[in-house]
Amino acid sequence: MAQAVCNGIQIAFDDTEFGSSKTPILFIHGHTLNRSFWDKQKQALRGANRVVTYDLRGCGRSEKPATGYTREEEVKDLHDLLEVVKASKAHLVGLSRGAGIALSFAAAHPDKAASVFAMCPSYDQDKHMPELVDKRLEVMATLRAEGLRAAKEKWLSLQIFAPALENEELATKIDQVMLSYTGAHWLDEEPPKDPSLADVAASIKARTQILVGERDHPGYHACADELVEKIEGARKIVVPGVGHLISLEASDETTSAIEAFAANRPPDSE
Repeated sequence: MAQAVCNGIQIAFDDTEFGSSKTPILFIHGHTLNRSFWDKQKQALRGANRVVTYDLRGCGRSEKPATGYTREEEVKDLHDLLEVVKASKAHLVGLSRGAGIALSFAAAHPDKAASVFAMCPSYDQDKHMPELVDKRLEVMATLRAEGLRAAKEKWLSLQIFAPALENEELATKIDQVMLSYTGAHWLDEEPPKDPSLADVAASIKARTQILVGERDHPGYHACADELVEKIEGARKIVVPGVGHLISLEASDETTSAIEAFAANRPPDSE
């Protein structure tokens, strides 16, 4: 694990071939998680690929500022991280919040995105999934009234986590990943208001594939459908039997699909 100053804050990252000229597969985790979420993908892919993982600001071992958690700031963090690892471009793989960062980065820096593999991206949550917005407000109130442990329990009670938590092994992994989360975003007195991905999606020129779990919230499916309409050549794939945490719930299948997409070859199932 290394640390680097990116966009003015310390970002923790791993690079399996630091200094290499290879275009890396770069993984971006979801809200409240950390880079260890990608451990299985990293171990499976590192033999033949350069793999970069990092902790988003406010997560894992990265710095946790009091505020500044907009997607725009996270895109700046990613831009500077690519400079640090000396990668002129990257294959971007993101889940949930990470997928939104990957797509926003591809729109803002088309020359630096070799491809985008976006799992369960969301935006305009007030419109697509208002009950999740309400639940997040409840989590923030719980943190202040009852403490971090109670807030995490309420967060993990969201329906989007339910399919993964049905599996005891996955539930243990989620608990382990969540241990390092300090509630930084929930303590922000000025919660971020991100611009809509729909407004910039048409400018994304990188090869783009969007995955959504069959059992995920309908709002994520709506976002994926809209993005596919706006991003030229983009494709939506519904992963059967799984929910929001696709890369945990269907780890092997997801890993194979990521490697095939980055290499621009048909997946094993085709």
